[in-house]
Amino acid sequence: MDAAERGPEQLIERLADRLCHDVSSSAQAIASGLDLLREAAGPAERDEAVAFLAEAVTAQQLKVRYARRAYGPAGQGIQTSELKELAESLYVDLRPTLSWDVAPAVLEPTAARALLILLQIAADALAVGGVARASARVGPDRLLVTVDADGPRATVRDEVRSGLAGAPFEGGLGGRWVQGAFVAMLAASAGGTVSVDARDGGVRLALSLPQRA
Repeated sequence: MDAAERGPEQLIERLADRLCHDVSSSAQAIASGLDLLREAAGPAERDEAVAFLAEAVTAQQLKVRYARRAYGPAGQGIQTSELKELAESLYVDLRPTLSWDVAPAVLEPTAARALLILLQIAADALAVGGVARASARVGPDRLLVTVDADGPRATVRDEVRSGLAGAPFEGGLGGRWVQGAFVAMLAASAGGTVSVDARDGGVRLALSLPQRA
């Protein structure tokens, strides 16, 4: 089986690995909270443990909700207000900040899922801080979704670029590659294109989709 033929299999393998990794990190925090609760010697320590546990559970719920929207069943159009809430939950504890300029009140499923994943890619590109600017505009015959990652040393990992180009996974971090590969698959299935380009002070991630009649 050559690399091209392994594409779908790789995508499933790496996606499962990515989701398990994301969920397991907050699951470990929940386990730590339960340990603190069991070991609490008094009311103050129990209150601290409960607060820690509640925070970990909330983080777990947000990760699952984000993953379900980004990688789960497409469903119908998604309200922009919900997408913004999910995006804000992703960025709340990260170094980069989020700027939101998504015009349509509803995004069709391909655009909505791609936007959420591109925001994950932008967050990773801004490891030392900056601003991720999410935008979506409807033109005469195209829907353009962009995420600009502006900040010092903003860069998109090679494995992500490879995934966005539709290339098979060949090395690096599989969880990062699958982000790009999944967006590339979404774009191709909808007759659209996805690109990543260096720009002054950062990187632009762009998805262009044909408007449905």
